[in-house]
Amino acid sequence: RAPPPSAHATNMIMQAPIPVTLLSGFLGAGKTTLLKRIVENAGNFRVAVVVNDVAALNIDSALVRNTRALDPNEPGLVELQNGCVCCTLRADLVKAIADLAAQRKFDAIVVESSGVSEPAQVAETFGIDVTGAADDPTDMDPREARELAAAVKSLRGASTLEQVARLDTCVTVVDAAAFNGDLASPADLLERFGDRESGGEATDSDGDRSVAQLLVSQIEFADLIVLNKCDLVSRNDALAVKSALTQLNPGAEIVTASRADVPLNKLLGTNRHDPERAANAAGWLRTLQDKNHRVVETKEYGICNFVYKARTPFHPTRLRAFLHEFAAVLDLDEEEEDEDMDEDMDEEMGDGDVDDGDVDDGNAMAMPLELRKAETDAKLKASVEKFGRVFRSKGFVWIAGRDDVCGEWGHAGAVLQLGCGGPWMGLLPSEMWPEEGSDERDMLERDFVNPILMDRRQELVFIGVRMNRSAIVAALDRCLVTRVEASRVRANPNASLRQDEWKLGLDGIVSDEEDPFPKWPSLDEMNLGSNDGHDHHGHHHGHGHHH
Repeated sequence: RAPPPSAHATNMIMQAPIPVTLLSGFLGAGKTTLLKRIVENAGNFRVAVVVNDVAALNIDSALVRNTRALDPNEPGLVELQNGCVCCTLRADLVKAIADLAAQRKFDAIVVESSGVSEPAQVAETFGIDVTGAADDPTDMDPREARELAAAVKSLRGASTLEQVARLDTCVTVVDAAAFNGDLASPADLLERFGDRESGGEATDSDGDRSVAQLLVSQIEFADLIVLNKCDLVSRNDALAVKSALTQLNPGAEIVTASRADVPLNKLLGTNRHDPERAANAAGWLRTLQDKNHRVVETKEYGICNFVYKARTPFHPTRLRAFLHEFAAVLDLDEEEEDEDMDEDMDEEMGDGDVDDGDVDDGNAMAMPLELRKAETDAKLKASVEKFGRVFRSKGFVWIAGRDDVCGEWGHAGAVLQLGCGGPWMGLLPSEMWPEEGSDERDMLERDFVNPILMDRRQELVFIGVRMNRSAIVAALDRCLVTRVEASRVRANPNASLRQDEWKLGLDGIVSDEEDPFPKWPSLDEMNLGSNDGHDHHGHHHGHGHHH
């Protein structure tokens, strides 16, 4: 057991936690300019700064140091070098903020995160029991253990960072001139931002993350979105981007700015951040949570959303064909042995909704960036002509023959990712469901249709500009398995089946060699045990739950 906190530590914990503003956004969007404005215009409001520079040159911290309002000798500027504030537990970030909070000299702390960081992960750091993590250092190398011990010491008796410093405002800075291009980019983060050894912001592991997906995640978690560099685009273009941001995050305040000129009262001490609201802030999630699934449209700019729903599984081959038409870059997290499985895709896809040149061999994210760029523009143009411009789609899919696990569909701009989303909730033990009577339980119960299908379904939110809803719906409907196809698969097609039971057990609808999707783990492989699928009530984790 940890010793009881000292009187000083108890006093520190009892004092009101200092508010922290987190600045997120891509390199070049204007985060450092905004940080400088905060420091220069703070007046009597005492602001401490934590600069997460990542690049070895420390240019950002040098710029802030040169700002007149901040004394270079004042211990209110902390640099986090050669790292990124996007790990679940970043010990040096905890230490830096805790040390500043302990000084009791400041009215607020501003943290500038790197361009590749996800604010949701930084937010998690505030609630982690650091002392508990330090008690079990088995998986840590000596350096990590030392950093964690230093963080515990800096907390001065507190067990979590949020006891001494609260996340007050999450600000995401978006470049109005680069927004559309970043959404359409086929690049991963390593290609877009460069590696740290060369002075960039990314690591080798960031090669698995796409630019568009990161941009959207930064937008969806924000309390305040600063749409910056509006002087570089027309007024109509700026308002169109603002409307798109509103669809992506309906609850965030959006301010338009040039040269990051934003009033301080929108950035510091706002009490905006609420963890539960942030977890449910994304526009796609709010749309799913809306019982009526109302279509929201900004008529002037043609920006709208809608939900596609069905209770029949997708045929894997036709779904893959649709994905090739719909997305410029397809990322299926395939294993190496699956990379050449598409060589004969055209023959398997039927009558040719897809041209020969539209089908990529293997996983598109494995292609060199130059090849991806060469194909992306043409594929995006073809997709827009047929379906309209969809800049975000998200949800869950049911693929025939994969009755135990759902597919998690995440699409932003040019890149669509589809992988295993874990088991359907109806197959999990009841103790893993949300508490009876809770709002979350009520939402999940709406996903349950009957004891046969439980919560298996197609449920996808589409957000975009002048989308051709009827074309998207028709194309997805064509992907659904038919009764005739299902009867061909069954050993005894004339057997008596209960309602909807014909949709289950279609494992042989394509052979293992012909299956265009990589294999997903079974319930046994996920240590959840096998189930017949008919003894549980189905409650899906899709509304705000991630595997």
